[in-house]
Amino acid sequence: MNTTSNSKAVLFRRAVAWSIDAFLILILISVVVIATAERYDAPSGLGEEEICSQLSDASDNCLQVLDEVLVFDLGVKSPIFWIPFFALLVNFVVLTGFMGFSIGKLLMGIRVVSREDRKLPGLTSAVGRTLPWIVVTAIPQIGLGLLLVEVALVISSSENRRLGDRIAGTVVISRSTNQEN
Repeated sequence: MNTTSNSKAVLFRRAVAWSIDAFLILILISVVVIATAERYDAPSGLGEEEICSQLSDASDNCLQVLDEVLVFDLGVKSPIFWIPFFALLVNFVVLTGFMGFSIGKLLMGIRVVSREDRKLPGLTSAVGRTLPWIVVTAIPQIGLGLLLVEVALVISSSENRRLGDRIAGTVVISRSTNQEN
């Protein structure tokens, strides 16, 4: 199978793989938030906004769940930041660099290879592939715009290469297409 038809065949699986990876990170963030939050009994007769204003300086780090109020730290020193950050690095840099896939790509039967020689990308290329998402994390205001650019590039290019693939010199293929390392 040639690269162009192979890349069209993996397009749907690539989208599902991305969704799986995002879902796993969201689950991890949720678990960390629940595990590290300070818990308070919710006083009756007050709304969530009033309760949170009494317990926290910021409204975006407080959540009322039934009769309990969770207050969590969203700062850079918080486990809510670092645990998902390291999970993202392992999934998108380490696994992709050394194995050719993230967890989602593994489950969907696709892999990342060097566009030039079809070998594993290595850490440098895996970092290059992840660079657009690192930028989005550092500057969240450009997140939606960059996501739209990535989707447009994947759909419009003959090998379905997003910006990260172009930076890294990689392509996503079916695992059955290229078994060599």
